[in-house]
Amino acid sequence: MKRIHMLILLVFSALLLLPTAQGQDEGSLIAPIDPDSVNPEANITFPPPVYVVRDSVDIRGTVSMAELRNFFIEFRPLALDMMDMDEADDESRNQWFPATLPRITAVTDDILGTWNTVTLGDGLYELRLRINTGAAEPEYFRVSPIRVENDPPSFVAVEQTVVVVESVAEEQTEAEEVAEEPAPEPEPTEVPDDAPRVVALVNANVRAGDSILYTIVGGLHEGDSAKIKGLSSYNTGWFYIELDNGRSGFIHPNIVRAEGDLSNLARINPPPLPPTPIPAPTAVPAPSTGANLQMRDVIIDPHPAACKVGYSITVTVFNSGNGASTGGGMIRVTDLVQGEPQRERTEIAFGPLAAGASQRVEGYLTPTVHIDRTHNINLELDYGNRIAETNENDNLHAVPAYILGRGSC
Repeated sequence: MKRIHMLILLVFSALLLLPTAQGQDEGSLIAPIDPDSVNPEANITFPPPVYVVRDSVDIRGTVSMAELRNFFIEFRPLALDMMDMDEADDESRNQWFPATLPRITAVTDDILGTWNTVTLGDGLYELRLRINTGAAEPEYFRVSPIRVENDPPSFVAVEQTVVVVESVAEEQTEAEEVAEEPAPEPEPTEVPDDAPRVVALVNANVRAGDSILYTIVGGLHEGDSAKIKGLSSYNTGWFYIELDNGRSGFIHPNIVRAEGDLSNLARINPPPLPPTPIPAPTAVPAPSTGANLQMRDVIIDPHPAACKVGYSITVTVFNSGNGASTGGGMIRVTDLVQGEPQRERTEIAFGPLAAGASQRVEGYLTPTVHIDRTHNINLELDYGNRIAETNENDNLHAVPAYILGRGSC
């Protein structure tokens, strides 16, 4: 009898040890991250690996490197065959797509950007934080796997109920008791508020029109909300909102978070811009010495582009002047169809340049409108004229026109 008990004990112990051995397989898809290997100046803290997300997700982390030029978040579907590829083969065969626009300011334990997953198919993905510095190669931080689940299975949301079968006699008795006592009034149920609203992400101004050229008519403090009454009819994306004091105005979409049903918003015509006095022109002589920035080797990849697939813009910024630039600036990239008000834009940051120096920078843009029509891509160097140059007339570049493919639209 003792021998039988010992045999059962040995078999049970082997079953307990088996999952531990399997968990140590070097080919496992998910491995714990060593805290000592995480760069405290470049990381994503949320969402963590093995996490389920849906709709719009705020990606949190830290980017505080001393030589920071810009950073952004990328994503791509996760395929199991990626595990057997080396890094170079993986980069060439599995394309990353931009999840957020580039930013040039440091962030410490806060929101790095917002990833909109609404148009993605449910499944496994991976995120990557890309940080461009003065070094030849960018810095990366990857989080994998992340599961997108915008359409969960129906059985997940259905609550299970217990069915109790009672005898006929018990049912009759309960029916008589109910008939003698008045039926209780049903408790009111809360109706979910699906009315469209905005929540301010920072202290924000509300203006009379959809531009910073309009006067300020009110404001929202960070965390305050307001009812959305419509959208600008000029396709600028500005929301027309109603404040608590009854006044209405426009607010920029990048400084608020929109909530509720936005599918049937009214189109609101902003008022005409107020007239501004025209100052008398004064001749400003161009400096004889200083920086002169130019764009070289502009590459659009892929070209032609496809809808919702996106393309990268790579540019060499060259200082052909005889003096250093006073600081960094931006390249504004515009993808548009001539004669159409709706257009798509992105900005690429670059740093200071000494005389004769150059800098290679990169950005991303994803076209989503005007399928099967001819698009033009225009680049404007030193957008906003932050840098004094000896020649301001060589800062524009036009890419050959293309017809936007249907892609995944």
